[in-house]
Amino acid sequence: MEPQSLVRVYNEAMGVKGAKGKLLKIDPSGYYEVALEIKDHFYEALLPIQGTVLLSAAPLPVEADTIEVERF
Repeated sequence: MEPQSLVRVYNEAMGVKGAKGKLLKIDPSGYYEVALEIKDHFYEALLPIQGTVLLSAAPLPVEADTIEVERF
């Protein structure tokens, strides 16, 4: 994930389950810097990498590879 990616944030310590956010930075000292959307406002948060899950808000594009199946 790159900075400025839209994400869903999960963090048990804060009680956050799928909050909308934007990844601002991944700090080498062990935390994510995230702009969390709460009630139509964005708040900057520092979340420890240990204990936090970031899920991309947009699905990955599906490749157009097809699999041929032989039928008998």
